[in-house]
Amino acid sequence: MAEEWKIQRDRKGCEKPGCPLPTSKSYFAVLEWPACMRRDLCDACFTDYERKCEGSEPPIFWRAMRKSTGSKEPVLDLVSLRMLFDRLASVEDERARALRYFCALLLLRKRVLRMVRPRNAEQERADLVVVDPKVKDCEPILLFAPAIDLDNLGALKEELMAAIGEETAKDAADPQ
Repeated sequence: MAEEWKIQRDRKGCEKPGCPLPTSKSYFAVLEWPACMRRDLCDACFTDYERKCEGSEPPIFWRAMRKSTGSKEPVLDLVSLRMLFDRLASVEDERARALRYFCALLLLRKRVLRMVRPRNAEQERADLVVVDPKVKDCEPILLFAPAIDLDNLGALKEELMAAIGEETAKDAADPQ
């Protein structure tokens, strides 16, 4: 189960001369599917990457922020997390659906999404029915909980944190 969740990180960095990524406070994190590879790109490199994707599937991306020094709290950009949640809806893959479910849980906690009562049989089958409280007459979004091996919850948390931009202590110690 843990191998199915493994999000690989591209550790090479940008090869473009003078790329500001290493010192940028914010950057784009791109999740390449189906390889499940996360790449971090500066604004200019992301624009080039997006241009290369034109005509095919739009990239799954979010804006990530570097932690401020001395802060022990993770930095969570809710707008980017919401964009990731929306983009994952278009990916037909079990891992993407599971990642979307966990994004929804974070967005619920931060009140970006709101749970609603099921109104029909289809909604009753879903594990979670949510709406965006800022969007008037928003259609409910049906989400289904992924199967989780309780022995691997730590690995699952690391994968989710890797997807949204947090570097775990293990990653910091192992620069590869």
